[in-house]
Amino acid sequence: MKEDQVTQAPFKFRDFVFAESSIRLNPDTKATSIDIKINPSGLVNEKEKTFEIALNINLTSDDGLDVKVKMIGNFEFKEVVKLEYLNNYFFVNAPAIIFPYLRSYVSALTALSGCKTVIIPPMNMTALGKNLEKNTHFIKNEEKDLTGEDKSEK
Repeated sequence: MKEDQVTQAPFKFRDFVFAESSIRLNPDTKATSIDIKINPSGLVNEKEKTFEIALNINLTSDDGLDVKVKMIGNFEFKEVVKLEYLNNYFFVNAPAIIFPYLRSYVSALTALSGCKTVIIPPMNMTALGKNLEKNTHFIKNEEKDLTGEDKSEK
C-alpha cells in the first residue's frame, strides 16, 4: 500500500440517538456567556463487536439558561482488529464523528426555545478522549455486561 493511499477504518459509525434532553430558561435569557461541561462514557462489547459512546452535555449561563442533552452513538468494529489498535478510533475519532450532530441538536433546541441560538464552538477532542478512555467499560466475550447479565454463549 502506498504511503499516501487512504485506508478504510476498522470500525464504522452505525447510528445515534438523543436519549435525553431538557432546556430551562427565563424569558430574559441572552446566553452571552455559557459554561460547557461534557461528560463522556463508553462501552466496548467484544463479543458483539460494538462500541457505544454517550456524551452528556450541560450548558449553563449566569442568566438562567440550563440545557442538558444525552447523546448515544453506536459503532461496530471488525473482529480481526486488536482492541489496542482501535483505542485511537474509540477515544478520539468516535467523539469527533458524533460531536457535529450534538452541536446541531443544541443549536436547534435553543433556537426553537425562543432564546438566543447557542452554537457550541468546535472543540479539541483529545482532552475529551482521555476522559472517555477513563470512563469506558469493556465486556469481554466471557464476562457479564454492566447489568450483571451473562453475555457469554451457553
